Amino acid sequence: MGPLRLARALLWCCLAGAVVAPAQAGDDDLDRALERVIAARGLEPLEMPPLVPSPKFRLGQVLFFDPILSGTRDVACATCHLLGRGTSDGVDLAVGVDAAGLAEERRPLGEPRVHPRNSMDLWNRGHPSVRNMFWDGRVSEIEAPVSRFQTPMMDYLPDGIESVLAAQTLFPLAGEEEMLGLAHDRSAPDLPGGHGDRPNEIALAAAGLDEDEPELFVAVHAALLRRLVGQAGTPLADWQIAYRRLIAEAFPETLLGAVTMGDLANAIGHFQALAFVTRDTPWDRYLTGDKSAIGPAAKQGALLFYGRARCAACHSGPLLSDFQFHSLAVPQIGPGIDIPDDDRDDQSGDDRGRYEATRIPRHLYQFRTPPLRNVTLTAPYFHSGAVASLEDAIALHLAPPERSPYESEAEAARRASFSPMLRRGIALDAAERASLLAFLQSLEDDRAESRALIVPDSVPSGLPVPALDAPR
Repeated sequence: MGPLRLARALLWCCLAGAVVAPAQAGDDDLDRALERVIAARGLEPLEMPPLVPSPKFRLGQVLFFDPILSGTRDVACATCHLLGRGTSDGVDLAVGVDAAGLAEERRPLGEPRVHPRNSMDLWNRGHPSVRNMFWDGRVSEIEAPVSRFQTPMMDYLPDGIESVLAAQTLFPLAGEEEMLGLAHDRSAPDLPGGHGDRPNEIALAAAGLDEDEPELFVAVHAALLRRLVGQAGTPLADWQIAYRRLIAEAFPETLLGAVTMGDLANAIGHFQALAFVTRDTPWDRYLTGDKSAIGPAAKQGALLFYGRARCAACHSGPLLSDFQFHSLAVPQIGPGIDIPDDDRDDQSGDDRGRYEATRIPRHLYQFRTPPLRNVTLTAPYFHSGAVASLEDAIALHLAPPERSPYESEAEAARRASFSPMLRRGIALDAAERASLLAFLQSLEDDRAESRALIVPDSVPSGLPVPALDAPR
């Protein structure tokens, strides 16, 4: 055994030995065991940037909540990332344009347009440890030798993008099922402020461009800028004047004509980076030395999480994610990303995860490890939203899926992709699973105390602000 493998084995034994059997452990024993784990892994409380509502924050805030950014003026970023649903939307697969209602009540107005993946939460995505975005990591930041972004826009990405979070905001705007819509769409006739029954000039600007072409994003972003600030020689709406003022305040050294969609993406990213931070979790208080911040069950769960249950093999780091890609053979529901050929007997869709972004065979059915802070608020779970409860999500990690004589070719390939590190299975009894759940609950901060600073009362367009009063 080489020195590195020996060191890893000794560390594993140390951490595994730190786990005290629940039936025998008192609170002091649990604290001493956790002290050893915390020291060995270098665990620290999450760094929290101050929530300062600067002009750039305010611009990003109203852009995040204003449906004016969607082709049919009925979807904002916040429609699928509701604070009252843990910055997700509470449903398995999001319903974007040409729909009404929020969360579980959202319904299509016409032909259903379901997004093929579950809406990811936004907690702590401005943290320096976050290097990629989306379930398949198709937007990522690389530092080699200088920071640069890899995105579907390739060389067409606007200059001056400040973070991978800002880069991410550019892409839902151009998704047909998300915010763009189709060229023949019109806005609903009952929208206020002169927004009703209007053509979708954003999608029209991109007509004829394939969704894989970087030029499509460029066309969409240019059309959105024209909608937001107007153009010379045409009368300005009140909300366009308001946006011009907000942009001037946020970027005082930039002429309006030089402002790009990249600047607006930076504002939206800045808002999210400050607004959606978990600031007051029991686990963080425990890491600062408050031994009473979590109870015995959560302490036992933390020992399992970092020990025998092997959760931290992937759920590591300050956000409890390695931001790498793994397969749990999660069941596929909904249309998927891959649309089958017309001559196939099986017309169900499929989603091959990271492979969709890289076309590397070993990435088949791998998806990014979800961060776990506020995971208790973000059901349903996984890329397809196929798992309704956190208890079932834990169970999915503990054993590889069983073979079925009726499984399709895609189901067999998905099962075969199950993470090698988990194939032997992990035996946890009901009490141990409950303690793991208690630990995950100690990662919760629902931001109730700062809700008024995050959700605006109104947006410049006068369109309805997508917001829910409180979590479920």
